[in-house]
Amino acid sequence: MNNLLFRRYSPSLIRLCARSSATNFGLTNRDRKRFYKQASIVESSQSPSKYEILLDQRKLKTPLGNLVTIENEFLALALAQEWNQQEKKIDLSSMHMNSLINTLVDNPLKITKTQLIDKIMYFLDWDTLLFRSDYPEEFKQLQIKSWDPILLFINEQFHTNFESTYYLDKQDLVKKSDRDIIEKYLANFDQPSLTIVLFIVEQLKSIFLTICLLKQFQPVENIASLSRLETEFQISRWSNVEYHHDYELMDTCSKISAAYLIFYCLNNNITQTVLSKDKA
Repeated sequence: MNNLLFRRYSPSLIRLCARSSATNFGLTNRDRKRFYKQASIVESSQSPSKYEILLDQRKLKTPLGNLVTIENEFLALALAQEWNQQEKKIDLSSMHMNSLINTLVDNPLKITKTQLIDKIMYFLDWDTLLFRSDYPEEFKQLQIKSWDPILLFINEQFHTNFESTYYLDKQDLVKKSDRDIIEKYLANFDQPSLTIVLFIVEQLKSIFLTICLLKQFQPVENIASLSRLETEFQISRWSNVEYHHDYELMDTCSKISAAYLIFYCLNNNITQTVLSKDKA
């Protein structure tokens, strides 16, 4: 997707980021009353190439007390908008961008780039798309129809030979040569980007779906649905409480939308091509 397309799609991404309440990575587990009128951004006095978030005149800090500074202007504006969307109470559990950026700034577990790659690669051996169910037949066919195009895309992109199986005890399903290719791909990203990738993988339980999202092969909503294929199938057969189903799906979409927006901003210089045109 080029920058023009991203400009068109980014508002919907930001809306998705704001539609959920889920796990809280913020300052407190309790909602706080909104204490500010407006969130805005300002160039950092310490580093003019970075931006700080202001809640009125208060500089935003992380749970560990570190000043939040962001190199990408678009991302800084998106984070400020997330704070502006809060109403009478600050619902930190719904602020996925804020949570992820806090993690990037603090790195509370002091995880290295090598450790991040190892954690991501762990999911490859048990990727949802590789180990499938052959019963009932309708679900088997749904997996073929839904997941085979994803594996085909991955194999074409990386010249790999990933194959699925219906046997959980199958040995050496992932070839070392294919594993090395994916690991080399991950090594191209810096530590903050890999932190975001790990977060997405943990939500989707699939490296393959994560890569498809990063490479914009499928939109967020499709990726989220593909990660919940068995759940979607069961709902289609036995029905479900509509609100609960919608909540879970939107929660997943919100989380991975926020993560993808951060990943894109970290790996693409869109400030000049998007925001400067608006200011002209």
